Amino acid sequence: MEDCIFCKIIKGEIPSYKIYEDDHVYSFLDISNDGNGHILVIPKKHYVNIMDCEEIYLSKIMASIKKIGNHLITNCGFSGINVMNCSGVDAGQSVFHLHFHIWPRNKDDGLKIFPELKKCDASLDVLCEKLKLSEKVKNVTLYTDGACSGNPGMGGYGSILIYNGVEKVISGGEENTTNNRMELMAVISGLEAIKMGCKVEVYSDSAYVVNAFLQGWLEKWVNNGWRTSKGDVQNQDLWQRLLELLQKHNVEWHKVKGHADNEYNNRCDALARGEIEKIKKLINVD
Repeated sequence: MEDCIFCKIIKGEIPSYKIYEDDHVYSFLDISNDGNGHILVIPKKHYVNIMDCEEIYLSKIMASIKKIGNHLITNCGFSGINVMNCSGVDAGQSVFHLHFHIWPRNKDDGLKIFPELKKCDASLDVLCEKLKLSEKVKNVTLYTDGACSGNPGMGGYGSILIYNGVEKVISGGEENTTNNRMELMAVISGLEAIKMGCKVEVYSDSAYVVNAFLQGWLEKWVNNGWRTSKGDVQNQDLWQRLLELLQKHNVEWHKVKGHADNEYNNRCDALARGEIEKIKKLINVD
């Protein structure tokens, strides 16, 4: 963001006392100069707070915090660290770019990082009922398929959501695309149509989509900075879009045989091909 002070520090527009930098985070001394060296760790991608941050990116931030902490203890003579985050105005957040505070610690250093908190009036039983996450998760089934006339060429996708015996049908298409993109769009459009977090069983005939999760391809791509031995990962925009949806839903992946005896897969295929026919009519292609 143009007016974000932390974004300006990352870009070098505002000077800072840099402690550490990698592909995902930038770390520098807080100008308050309190404690034994008050360190800030911020993601290079702008997120407002923890709730706004993708889990996969948050894990990268925490890995960098761990690396900095190990350095402080191993190489700088400290025996521990405090890590703190404020997310939201009422939690004390003043700069709305996700950041973590690190204070290096030693025994008897005189620092009082934690505030003195007043006793809660509610019992632990009442608090537990109020704060615990609900275990009542809806189970949704999602069938998907994509198709392409030429590759690249005109493409379509179809999705069928099933919850408690009720179906929702989704379809769409693009004039110039690929089969793999349509397979991804079929899954994305289905998951995007689910408003609340659910357990979702996804059935697809696309080895490209399903094996990316079952065989760990996607995790390797992310860890390698979206690169393979052959170059940049294709369809990165859609993979990232899908990853964001996976932070919301608990998804299990199932590979089905295409154009066989699975009724729903065949219906999704028909939806996808129907979208291609719509595009052909719109642009007057025989």
